[in-house]
Amino acid sequence: MKKLVLAIVLLFVHLSLTGCWNQRLLKDGRLVYASSFDLMEDNRILTTAIVRDFQGEFPTNVEIQDSGRTIRETRIKMDRKVSGTLEPSKNRVFIMGEDLAKKDIYQFLDILYRDPSSSISSKLVISEGMGADILSKLDQKNTLIAEFLLELIKSGEKSTEIDKYNLQSICTLMFDEGKDFILPLITLENGEVELEGSAMFHKHAMTGKISISDTTLFLLMTGKKAKVSRFVTKMDTENDTSLDDYVTYNVVKPKSKMKIISDDPSNIKVEIIMKAGISISEFPADKLAEAKTIKEINGKIQKDLSKRSKKLIQTLQTANSDVFGIGRELIAFHPDTWKKVDWEEEYPKITIIPKIETKVVGHGIIN
Repeated sequence: MKKLVLAIVLLFVHLSLTGCWNQRLLKDGRLVYASSFDLMEDNRILTTAIVRDFQGEFPTNVEIQDSGRTIRETRIKMDRKVSGTLEPSKNRVFIMGEDLAKKDIYQFLDILYRDPSSSISSKLVISEGMGADILSKLDQKNTLIAEFLLELIKSGEKSTEIDKYNLQSICTLMFDEGKDFILPLITLENGEVELEGSAMFHKHAMTGKISISDTTLFLLMTGKKAKVSRFVTKMDTENDTSLDDYVTYNVVKPKSKMKIISDDPSNIKVEIIMKAGISISEFPADKLAEAKTIKEINGKIQKDLSKRSKKLIQTLQTANSDVFGIGRELIAFHPDTWKKVDWEEEYPKITIIPKIETKVVGHGIIN
């Protein structure tokens, strides 16, 4: 009797599962490994896709491109240009042209969030100029362009040069009233694809740019240090060679904290404190065995980082990009203040005070 009941249960489970089963065979599709979206002069969208193909045993890239009023329309047109169907599930990197990024990017990303076959773990980057120009290179330094871009992004993340975001993680931030985000910014310089810095966003649109060094400083001030984070500071001293005027160092174990010191709606003040160790990796002028020299270097570094942080904050406020999440802090811990302010108007005018404290904790293996 027990065996009969078990057989009936297994049969029921089997029948219920088969009714929901579906398949998409990769052999019937053309795998897309990278895509770009650009805004054309007539407000149409130019979509470029890099499809993986093979010449004998070696992988190669094929560029498929078309324009339309929506991304879905361009995909429909591009699908007519390939044997099989375009398969976006393997897409690793999406490039958005700068002109398009300055619009409401959610309008253009909507298809990627609605289509269950989209890879929402893909990286999203902004390009200076046309993203199509970057993908049109097909390869870079003997590496296929999709793989090159992915490795370029991962390398930047490990070096604390860009923030770690993908399509999925920025979706919630686009609808967060109290926090904005940054995305990697790439450019095509002298025929080479380079990491240029970061694009600042407010809500759904790009509002400005910051350099790689400013991005690194921002990430340290928000406690997002990766494996390494390097800076170069000028010492403002007279030496025999200009090389001796600079010190290169790595920031070690930074600790950051944000504190709202005034929640008066008419006079909001915020402190961003960062304490960090400094490990000197290059100082041609030498004399690092002398305590006086180390103290002088530390003072120069602390002064330089403080100056940079003030300039960074000014740039962020001018772009109205609340990437520090000060608005979120107000929502969580000062809700009465948040209800009384128009953050869109108030954020660029609030007082943000950076406080940087450093201490030289290492200077290499020689004295």
